[in-house]
Amino acid sequence: MATVSVRYIVDDVDAAIAFYCGNLGFTEVMHPAPAFAMLSRGDLRLVLSAPGGGPGG
Repeated sequence: MATVSVRYIVDDVDAAIAFYCGNLGFTEVMHPAPAFAMLSRGDLRLVLSAPGGGPGG
């Protein structure tokens, strides 16, 4: 099955990481900057960024 990537713009990347990992079973793949993180769960990749925190943000 192909990996699906979804990007969410969130106000608080750290709070979003805590929610998705703590409640929905995602795993943190990378968090190289305060305004950007990538999580995964199975074939789903969730990209979190703050407004202005990455390309198109």
